[in-house]
Amino acid sequence: MAILTDKDKAAVRERLSEMVSPVKMIVFAPATNLIAPGRRECAFCAELRELMGELAELNDKLQVEFVDPYTDPVRAAAYDLKKDGQGYLVPAIVLAGLQNGEEVDYGIRFYGIPAGYEFATLLEDILMISTGHHHLAPQVLDEVSRIDKPVDMMVFVTPTCPYCPRAVLTAHQFAFVNPNIRGSMIEAMEFEQLSQDWNVYGVPKTVINEVVEFEGAVPDNMVLRYLENALVKA
Repeated sequence: MAILTDKDKAAVRERLSEMVSPVKMIVFAPATNLIAPGRRECAFCAELRELMGELAELNDKLQVEFVDPYTDPVRAAAYDLKKDGQGYLVPAIVLAGLQNGEEVDYGIRFYGIPAGYEFATLLEDILMISTGHHHLAPQVLDEVSRIDKPVDMMVFVTPTCPYCPRAVLTAHQFAFVNPNIRGSMIEAMEFEQLSQDWNVYGVPKTVINEVVEFEGAVPDNMVLRYLENALVKA
């Protein structure tokens, strides 16, 4: 059964008409939902496969590849797919640019299905990668670009949170402009154990390098200060 309605498809097709360069969506989802040791139940893998397939059909500059991380662990390792005690955090999406047929991994990740408000975030990210346009202020861009140490940003969200997309987009924009930064959306309800580990009682909640955490969709310059603090503490 289709995930997107005809009205949805028309709106998305119009939004993606701004694409310039191709974008590849690498979707990590087990081919079957077999429950086994070291494997978590993937409640929304089938829905995500359907959604991403429908999305790829709406613009010829958008490509999709499906990967089962359990049958292709080498590929999962190549993208440093996150894991916990229950196995890989699946479903997951890696967004990559395509330049002369070669993938360019910007460190932009989605863990969990990008439903609700986060579907708009997915579209914004696709357009950012395709056009090269972001919304960072010049001073913030300059400071983010000069970061020369690894940064991992996890942003916990829920589909019904209207403030979460801003927090996720900030992390993804930071990752887009600096290869040392990785920004991950994490759907809090799908990964309950990870949410409990980080005491996620409100969203959005951002965790940077596992040493600094804060709640709320704060301005980009304030996120930068938190990031700098995390690097000092590392």
